[in-house]
Amino acid sequence: MAGCLSRVSLPLLLLFISLVLFFVLLVTIQVQVPEKQREAEVKAILQQLAWMNSSLSSLANFCLPCPWNWGYFHDSCYFVSWAQKTWNASVVACKDQKAQLVIIKSAEEQRFLQSLKNKNNVRQAWIGLSDHHNEGAWHWVDNTKPQVSFWNDGEPNNVGDEDCVELNNNGWNDNKCTAENFWICKKPSSPCSSL
Repeated sequence: MAGCLSRVSLPLLLLFISLVLFFVLLVTIQVQVPEKQREAEVKAILQQLAWMNSSLSSLANFCLPCPWNWGYFHDSCYFVSWAQKTWNASVVACKDQKAQLVIIKSAEEQRFLQSLKNKNNVRQAWIGLSDHHNEGAWHWVDNTKPQVSFWNDGEPNNVGDEDCVELNNNGWNDNKCTAENFWICKKPSSPCSSL
């Protein structure tokens, strides 16, 4: 279900509700309405039922590319945390969401993340970049080297053994991995599959 409305349970529930309403209306019509008028009422109800069936079919094909409360950008989903954790705990928190601490691949994505961070009133947030295995050799959580960088002026400066990277202001800053920050997870969006 990750990101998509359930294609079976929601339409079935709506169909069940519409059938219950249909039978309630049918019983009401038979009890209170003369026979000639009954036929017209039943025909009107059947037309409404056909319309509801058509609406249910379109709902069954509705899909969201990302889970609720995740942002969508270029076929990926992004989540800004509501709590603060250390960098290592943030890596685990993203894995628990079947995602990873964000890897930034372009200036466009960097701008999107800045706006997402600001929209969520977050001053700084962990991203998936560190040099904790080898000082000065920056690697993403997937062990790739950065192809682009957006360091703030004077960064990285490694003041006090800063090995993990946070997104702040308009760029990147190295910070102690034990500091507690918000974090940003990223995962591929969910394509809607057919039944």
